Amino acid sequence: MSEENGARRNGQSKSEGVHSDVYVALVVLLLSVAMAFSLVDRFALSLLFEPIKADLGLSDTRLGLLHGVAFGIFYAAVGLPLGQLVDVWSRKWTIFWGLAIWSLATMACGFANDFSMLLLMRIGVGVGEAALAPAGYSIITAIAPRRLLATAISVFQMGSLAGAGMAFLLGGALFAWLSGAGANAIPFLDGHSAWQKTFVLLGAPGIVLLALILLIREPARPAKAPAEAEAPRETILQHIAANGALYSTLFIGNACLVAVSYAMVSWAPAMLARDFGWSVSVVGLRVGLMMLTVAPAGVLLGGMLADFLSRASGKNEFGTALSLAAFASLPLLACLLFARNGAQLFAIIAAVQFASSMAVGVGPAAIQVLAPPSMRGRMSALYVFTVNAIGLGVGPVTIGLLSDHVFKGDHALLSSLVTYTISMCAAAALLLFAFRKLSRR
Repeated sequence: MSEENGARRNGQSKSEGVHSDVYVALVVLLLSVAMAFSLVDRFALSLLFEPIKADLGLSDTRLGLLHGVAFGIFYAAVGLPLGQLVDVWSRKWTIFWGLAIWSLATMACGFANDFSMLLLMRIGVGVGEAALAPAGYSIITAIAPRRLLATAISVFQMGSLAGAGMAFLLGGALFAWLSGAGANAIPFLDGHSAWQKTFVLLGAPGIVLLALILLIREPARPAKAPAEAEAPRETILQHIAANGALYSTLFIGNACLVAVSYAMVSWAPAMLARDFGWSVSVVGLRVGLMMLTVAPAGVLLGGMLADFLSRASGKNEFGTALSLAAFASLPLLACLLFARNGAQLFAIIAAVQFASSMAVGVGPAAIQVLAPPSMRGRMSALYVFTVNAIGLGVGPVTIGLLSDHVFKGDHALLSSLVTYTISMCAAAALLLFAFRKLSRR
């Protein structure tokens, strides 16, 4: 295969192969930072569940709605038209405007004084953040070499775990400071609660990042190979219908596994606080460090493993890496039932995060390989829709409902979390094992 035809088959034009390694690394790093910022703004709410609940008198179900339905459903739904936009319009400017919207909406959460306003601002965060993933995947696929695609996208996705960690570390430190010595440090926020001030300060750095996004050069669209140019244009619905089993096992299976990680990050702070008396600052420090170290290590290992296995076998082994992540997570989740103190529970949560995070970058990378170049934005958006509709839209509120109405006693939240995550992980293991077989044909 010639260099030019090989580049086209991988969805890159010949001109796109001239990007220097340094430029590719810097762009991937910048997009990873943007992803980290988005997760800071997304998961700050999880850390602040308890003070918000006390201030606004909210139930666990309503907290789950704020973190799940308000954010997840709108994030997922808006991502679909944005995916089509990514296929035809500037990916750089898509990210720019998305970043502006979610940063301003996060800051506006600091001025919410009831459930309705906080719900509306969380919807704004979801709408803005929906732009980043499909546009980021498309840019990275256009500039990164195929042999390192899973690794490059995993580095991009590492920002999501690092960002969640920063949400807890920075959020916990800011909340503690604003509750004490820094209570009067922001004059225009006098009279606001510490959790409200925390939202304002966490959203502000995103505005600064806008200037760096403008430094990205918009990649050229991939040239079509002659055979593709002569063939009738295949619609996205026809493509999905022709590959239904392949995509459904990947999308739903990985969504179930990512849902496990989302559930842990969303409810671990409240669970450690209620069941074992950990303070907001202690939870923020420990969960934050875990998300900055253990979880990103899992993401990177998953991407490197998928690339290594694929090179070694000469086949698509992304499904192998995904199914390994699911089967490794399942017994660890069962261990949650045997935790006798906060330290044991935290150690098990960290192990689950490492194992389940191995799928975070491999799933999106698999789509870039499977989907035709002209459909990657929309297929990525459909993947993001599925993952977030299940992981964020359904997960947090389901755990809240189980805690409020099904399980009783001192450990109702723990029982709810274990029931939900084991069910989702078992489904993920079966579906991703099926995807492994289908993708290797």
